[in-house]
Amino acid sequence: MSVVDPGQIKLAIEKEGQLPLLTTFDQSLPLDEIIKEVCSKWSLPIPEQYAFQYSDYNCYITEENRKGLKNGTVLRLTLSPAKLAQETFERLQAPNPDEKRNALSTLSIIAEDATFASEFIKRNGLNLLISMVENKPESNETLANCLTSFQELMDHGDVSWDLLTHGFIKNLTVFVNKKNPVDATVLKRCLSILEAVSTNSPAFYPVVEKEVVFENLVLHLQNPNPDIQLNGIALINSLFMRTANKKQFAEALSKKGVRGYIMNNIIRDTRVIKGEMAHQLYVYQSLLFSLLVDMVNTRGNASNQNLFESLDILRKVVFESELVGASSARPISQAGVLPKDFKRLGFMDIDSPANDFHETPPGLLPLHTMVYFARKHQEQYVKVVLENLSRGEDYECPFARASIALVKMLCEVLEINGEPPSESGKDYYPIFFTMDFAFEEFFCICIQLLNKTWKEMRATSGDFNRVMQVVKDQICRALREKHQSMEMFKTNVFSLGFSQILKILQEEIHERNIMELRARPVVELREQVLPELKEIVKQQRLDQLIQGTLFDKAPGKARAREKYWYCRLSPNLKFLHYGDCQEGQAPPLENLPNKLPIAKVTKILFGKDCPQTKDRSFKRAFVSLCFSLLYDTEPDEKHLDFIATSPSLFAIWTDGLLTLLNKEMLSSESQEELETLLNMEMKLRLLDLENISIPEAPPAIPAEPPSFNFVYDFS
Repeated sequence: MSVVDPGQIKLAIEKEGQLPLLTTFDQSLPLDEIIKEVCSKWSLPIPEQYAFQYSDYNCYITEENRKGLKNGTVLRLTLSPAKLAQETFERLQAPNPDEKRNALSTLSIIAEDATFASEFIKRNGLNLLISMVENKPESNETLANCLTSFQELMDHGDVSWDLLTHGFIKNLTVFVNKKNPVDATVLKRCLSILEAVSTNSPAFYPVVEKEVVFENLVLHLQNPNPDIQLNGIALINSLFMRTANKKQFAEALSKKGVRGYIMNNIIRDTRVIKGEMAHQLYVYQSLLFSLLVDMVNTRGNASNQNLFESLDILRKVVFESELVGASSARPISQAGVLPKDFKRLGFMDIDSPANDFHETPPGLLPLHTMVYFARKHQEQYVKVVLENLSRGEDYECPFARASIALVKMLCEVLEINGEPPSESGKDYYPIFFTMDFAFEEFFCICIQLLNKTWKEMRATSGDFNRVMQVVKDQICRALREKHQSMEMFKTNVFSLGFSQILKILQEEIHERNIMELRARPVVELREQVLPELKEIVKQQRLDQLIQGTLFDKAPGKARAREKYWYCRLSPNLKFLHYGDCQEGQAPPLENLPNKLPIAKVTKILFGKDCPQTKDRSFKRAFVSLCFSLLYDTEPDEKHLDFIATSPSLFAIWTDGLLTLLNKEMLSSESQEELETLLNMEMKLRLLDLENISIPEAPPAIPAEPPSFNFVYDFS
C-alpha cells in the first residue's frame, strides 16, 4: 500500500489560450521555481512577470498561503501582482477614456487581493484615485468603480486615512446631501467611506461632521436598498460615537425622527435582521443607553437639592395624593413623618435616603426611573407601594430597595456600563426603538413584574435575592423574543409567571441532560458501562430465582388439595428444584423432591404457546402469565409449566430463565431497571463535568513535528 506524500499536491493550472495543465505541486520547492517550470512548458518568456491565482476568485498564491492548497485545486497563471499593478497604474493615466474606464473596472475587482493592493499602493495608486474623485469622473459607473477600488485598497489597513483631502471628502458629501435619487453604488460607497473616515481619522472627522447635512443623511434610512440603509446608520453611529456632546446629538436624532425611521423602515420591514445590520442596531442602542451613564456613575449626596426634591416627589405622590385619600394625608411638619414615610417606601437609610444611592452602578439612575414611574404612571406606582405595605413587614417587597436592585440588574443585562459598544455585539431589542424614554418605560414594566413575582413566590425579606434572580430570568427570556412594542413585551413577560418559569427550567434541564447523553463521548461511555450494569440486573433476577417462588397450579378455580407448588434455583445455577407444598410455605431446597437440570432445557414458551393453555378449562385471563420450559428426557420431550401470580413475577422468572439459557432478557421491567441504573451511573461519572459543555468529537490530533530533537536524552 502506497503512502500519500502530503507535500505533493495534485492540481490543475489554467491560462487563457492554453490547455489546462495537470501537475504535481511540490510544496518543498520555492514558488518561483514552480512558476518557471510551468512557464517553460507553455513557452512563456520572463517567468518573473507571472504568478498563480485561484481560478474562482482573486487571490494570489504566496509563500505564506501556499500551505492552504489541497488536492483538486484549480489555479490560474496570470500576471504577477507587481506587473499587474504597474500596468493598471499606467492605464489609469491613459488619455483614452475607454482604456481608463476598463482599468478602473479591473481594479475594482482585483483590489481585494492584499498582495496586489500592496504593489498598487507602492506606486502612489491611492493618491491617483483621490485626484480622480476630486476631478469628478464623467460617469456614475466610473465614479462607482473608483470609490470601490479606493475602499477595497484602504480596507487592507496598510495606510492611514489621514492621507485624504478636503476636496475628496466634500465631493463624497455632495452625493450624501442630495435629496434627489443618486446612483445606488455611488451613494453606498460614499456613505461607507465617510463612516470609515469618521471612525479612523481624527484629522478629517470634523470635516465630515461639518460637510454632511444631517437632515439629508437621515433620509437615506428610508431608502429601500438595504446596503444604503446599513451604511447610513453606520455613519450616524460613527458621528454619534465621536461627537463631544452626545446629549445634544441625541436630541437632534430625536427631532429628526431617526428612531422612527429605523423602526419602520428597517426593523419592521426586514424579516430577519442579522450580520452587520444587527451589529449597527446594537451600536445605536448602546449609544442611546450611554446617555444614562452619567447618572449610573453619580453617587447620592445628601446635600444635593435635586435629589431631595426627587425623594419628596416619591413620598408625596403616594402618601399625600388624592388617589390615596384624605385619611392618609398628613402634615409635613408632623415629627417623624419623613423617616417613617421613607421606611414605608422601602429605603434602607430612612434618616438619609440619599445614602441608598451611594453604590455605582447604579448610582442615581434608580431614583430617576422611580420618579418617572411616580409621575407618568401614578396609579400603578401608588398601587405597587400600598399593596406591599398591606402584606405586613415580613412579606413586604421594599419598593426603593427593589428598584435599586432592579436597575442595577438591568444595567448588567443591557450593558449600560460606560464601555464602548462591543465590536462583535448584535443584541439589539426593538422595544428600545419604539419610543422616547424607552428605558424608563422598560423599568416601569419590570418593577411591576417584580412586585407580581414577589407575590406569586410568597416571598419574605430573606428571599430577596432569589426573587431578583427569577425576575432576571423572566426579563431575559422575554427580551429574546424581540417584541416590537412595549405592550407586547409586557404581555409576554407577565405571562412568564413563577410556576411557568419553574416548568421551563425543568424542561430545559431535562433537554440538556438528553443532549448531553447524546454526545459522542457520553454515548461511548454508556456503551462501556452498559455490560456491567446488565450483569447486575441479570444477577438480581437469578438471586430471586434462588430464593424461590410459590406458584398456583390452577388459579381462579375452586380450592383443592395440593393446589400449590414451589420452585427454586440451586445456588450453583445448574438445577431447578420443585415440588408440591401448602399455601404460605417456602420449603428448603432439600425438601423439594423434583429436579430439572438446566442443561436439558431446550426452549422456553410464553403465553398462548404454552401447553397448559390448550386445555379448554383453562381461563383465558391467565394466558399472559403463563410460561413453560421444554426439556429433553428419554424417550421424548417433556415440559414444566408455570403460571405467575402477577406480571412482575412473570418478568422476574422469564428474565432469569432466559439468562440461564444465555439469551437476552425480554421484559420491559428489566429494560426500565437497566435504564435507571445507567442514568444514575452516568450522572455520577459526569458529576465533575457539571456546567461544562461536552464536545461532539475529540480534538484533532496534531501532526507529528518534523523532528524529535527536543526529546531529552537521559542516557
